[in-house]
Amino acid sequence: MAVSVPLIEKAVRCEPPLYRPFFRAGIAVVLTLGAAWGALLLVRIAWAGSFTAIGLQEVNAHGHAQIFGWVGLFVMGFAYYGLPRLKQVELAHPSLARLSLWLMGGGLVVRSVCQAAVVAWAGFGLPAVLASVAEIAAIGILVWVVLATLRNAEAGLEFLDYYVLAALGWFLVQAIYGTVYFTATLLAPGRDELLGLVATWQGPLREIQIHGFAMLMILGVSQRVLPPLYGLRRPSAARSLSALVGINGALVGVVTGLLLMRLAGHAWAGLWYLSVLAMAAATVALVRRWGLFGPVERSNRSLKYVRAAYAWLFISLAMLVALPLYQFGLLPWLAPESEAASIGFSHAYYGAIRHTVTVGYVSLMIMGVAARMVPEFQDIRQESLGRLWTPFLLVNTGCAIRVVSQTWTDFAAPAFAVTGVSGLLELTGLAVWGVHLWRLMSRPKAAISPSIDERDAARHCEASRCSVLSV
Repeated sequence: MAVSVPLIEKAVRCEPPLYRPFFRAGIAVVLTLGAAWGALLLVRIAWAGSFTAIGLQEVNAHGHAQIFGWVGLFVMGFAYYGLPRLKQVELAHPSLARLSLWLMGGGLVVRSVCQAAVVAWAGFGLPAVLASVAEIAAIGILVWVVLATLRNAEAGLEFLDYYVLAALGWFLVQAIYGTVYFTATLLAPGRDELLGLVATWQGPLREIQIHGFAMLMILGVSQRVLPPLYGLRRPSAARSLSALVGINGALVGVVTGLLLMRLAGHAWAGLWYLSVLAMAAATVALVRRWGLFGPVERSNRSLKYVRAAYAWLFISLAMLVALPLYQFGLLPWLAPESEAASIGFSHAYYGAIRHTVTVGYVSLMIMGVAARMVPEFQDIRQESLGRLWTPFLLVNTGCAIRVVSQTWTDFAAPAFAVTGVSGLLELTGLAVWGVHLWRLMSRPKAAISPSIDERDAARHCEASRCSVLSV
């Protein structure tokens, strides 16, 4: 029989639970501006038989919605509700936290829609930039509230908290960087100048968003919640902090190498590649020690999502390490007449790497962790819930088809048609999962555990408008 293991012994929660509006907003974004829009873009790409058939601003608007809406809103919801529970402390400045939802939600919708529409009318550029400023303000509030909450915790800062702080730091950096970069693309005087901006600045931005913000946040949360959930080996402070320093240092090297390759010469590709190797080695060494893929003491419906997510992470890192071999070995040998071989860069392969990590790793981790934590937050027994195999199979199948077929477009044009199917599979899987999670969050909350003295709980609620939950 499955065993339900609480993440902590005692926690403080604010009423009503603050994670709900953030998670719901994240689901709404991924099923509209996120995965749904992405699926539509893929169908159009498949129809045209070219990844350049979609305009830059529309593609980037979709990507912006995914990072800020799908990933960002779930991170904010967990930070405002789950982090205080884990640290056994009340959330600092809850009114500011609620304000950040409106700033982030409104900002990302306006930014994404107006960015896509700016091609039709340049006047949409101003509200898009102003919306980006609202997003920066929301992230600034998030960082401030998390810092204040951690300062109030009796345990103080622990080594795993540094992952969260590093990820939030990169989140803020990429928001500012992205706003400046987007403004520059709006002001570009011509196509050549625009292409130069994209070639120089977009790659580093994506690295910060994916490996700096999303991956570091997931690695930090994983080290805190996976050991008690599944009975995995707990990371040592020295090993964890060494990996954190290594990954951050490697990320700085990756970003610097990409920029200098464009600004100072291709010899700086060596810095980029050495940094890629360092980042991959540090990440794999950290995760391997957990014992995630071996026998576990406890299992639940989220374990398959977590294992698949980390398998996709390893695949994405392996593909990144193999990029020079693919570009300068495989392509000239098997597809010497292809555009990717002639220009010395495969947009298809690089895009496949990013899809592997964003959907295969990040999205599956969000789905798995949320499927485990929302029932706990709602006091719902895990044993009473379905296993969520349908969304798991749909998203993994869609991701596999996308990665393989997108790479194969360098060698055979008919692969574009297969690529278009992948987005529909992923969207369907996310929709099934999203409806399930939404229904869980809509259930009435269970009463306070009778193990807590009701008179003490009532006095605490009256004093702080919060309740202490024994889980």
